[in-house]
Amino acid sequence: MLLILGGGFEKNEKGDPSVTALPTDGAHEYAEMLEVRVAEICSGVSGAGKVSVFVSLKGGYRTVYAIDSQSNSSGYKNEIVMSGSGSGKQAVITAYENPEIAGVGIVCTGGEDPYVQNQIISLVSAALGISTNKIFVASAGSYE
Repeated sequence: MLLILGGGFEKNEKGDPSVTALPTDGAHEYAEMLEVRVAEICSGVSGAGKVSVFVSLKGGYRTVYAIDSQSNSSGYKNEIVMSGSGSGKQAVITAYENPEIAGVGIVCTGGEDPYVQNQIISLVSAALGISTNKIFVASAGSYE
């Protein structure tokens, strides 16, 4: 909790004070876990063959804070909701978000088949909740 509060409440890149990016600690491990899981499900696609996966992430873990919006004559005033009193005051956290997936690259021995490509792209899109334009499937070359 100190790590979250120690970084202050600086605005994220979109200017929203209710969301603070955490350091990217653990993001590499998160990407590796996704790579293993995606490779497992893709290898189950008929014709995919041997599968290798690379997942790239955008940013790190994020903490979302509760916001109190108040209307006044000059517009809206947003404040982070605090709990406790005195030195024990802490921001109210509403959620932790995983790093955003920037893209997924998949290389498989059956990647030259358009049917296999389509099956893998649809599967990964549904499994990860990302758009299909963030997924690329390529054929693995033979190194004989």
